Amino acid sequence: MWKRIQKFLLKGMRDVVGIDIGTGAIKIVEISWNKDQPVLKSLGIEMLPPKIIEDGQVFNSKGLTDILIQLLAKTHISSKHAIIAVGGRGMLARELILPVMTKEELQEAIKWELEKYIPYPPNSFYFDFSIMGKGDIESEIKVLLVAAPHEFINTITSIVKNVGLIPVAIDVEPLALYRTFTDAENAMIIDIGELLSQITVFQKGIPVIIRNIPLGGQRMTEVIMQIQRISSYEAEQLKKKHIDLFSFDSSKERNETKQQLELFFDEFLRDVRRTVEYYQLQNKMMSIDKIYLTGGGSQIKNLASYLSKPLDLPVFMHDPFVKLKIPKSFDKSYLQKIAPQLGVAIGLSLRGGGK
Repeated sequence: MWKRIQKFLLKGMRDVVGIDIGTGAIKIVEISWNKDQPVLKSLGIEMLPPKIIEDGQVFNSKGLTDILIQLLAKTHISSKHAIIAVGGRGMLARELILPVMTKEELQEAIKWELEKYIPYPPNSFYFDFSIMGKGDIESEIKVLLVAAPHEFINTITSIVKNVGLIPVAIDVEPLALYRTFTDAENAMIIDIGELLSQITVFQKGIPVIIRNIPLGGQRMTEVIMQIQRISSYEAEQLKKKHIDLFSFDSSKERNETKQQLELFFDEFLRDVRRTVEYYQLQNKMMSIDKIYLTGGGSQIKNLASYLSKPLDLPVFMHDPFVKLKIPKSFDKSYLQKIAPQLGVAIGLSLRGGGK
């Protein structure tokens, strides 16, 4: 698999650990299977210092390796098989509409047309594809093409091997995240990360849009830091616990912060609308019946309600634990607090059990 990605949609593994390496943190989740019921076994989050990963590149392999070793030791992960996520600027995903053909013919057709679809230099990336369903007419099929640079994939898989794990698959963030949903067949999923937010639109369970916008939780934190004149840690705590986009506060600084965050979300909403409008121009039958928020940057009080009115759709905070059985030994309040950050890692581990 490490000379060429054979499959993103590996099946058949039982117990695996999902590893989601983001710009701001590493998230890991291990699930065990009791018959066909996934049971949460272990999890952990470790924040990453600046300059470890930026723009889809690993700049400090040793630092990332050391942090992953510490996290595995703290969480007592027992599985040796790991599935890793690729997303953000480290991944390119495109929906293709192609004539109906066999998988072998499709492989050849895509291989000869890669330069048209992928902006990376030739022979510098891995790629794979999956047939996602029929096109709008009988003679067409929809294909999801995914590519990632050799350097990023090779570095990440080497790190995973160096900490004693066996990398068995590379998965795509939006597909891993979708595995944690029970009702998102025709939905938009907005994953607000540290530096980027990923917008994915699903139609009949198929991802038809995967788009990154350069607005994330770090920008919100910086707004709060500048106005309140506080540290990054204090700004994070204020953002998650005390900022309410619907409330009026007698504090001048708190209200100025709220106003600046409203400007941030005005820009955010413009990008979301552009994404939807672009797809609607080409697909008149598109239907989005709800929006889900997830990711560490989504943890602002009443954010779902705040976004619902301008988007004219119901917006919900996603609970990635909804499919899992949670043992009593876990602190439920802690799980609720960190849930938005764990969606991808949980989805990766759900690929065990043949799911």
